[in-house]
Amino acid sequence: MSRIIVEYNPELSKESQKLIRDKVTPSMVSLDETSCQYDITMVLDEIEDMADIILVRVLIEEGVNYIEF
Repeated sequence: MSRIIVEYNPELSKESQKLIRDKVTPSMVSLDETSCQYDITMVLDEIEDMADIILVRVLIEEGVNYIEF
């Protein structure tokens, strides 16, 4: 059995969130379109030069598969 772990509203900067929205295709969009889930490995590839990369790496080490905001 496997689990999918989603980190909801991680403390990412507004700049990182905008970059993710612009560059990463969401895996899921909520019915009311107010939030999206993004594969964390795809996020990691896009924010390599951002300060939030440390947070994303910690989340990956904790077993998080997706972030949602």
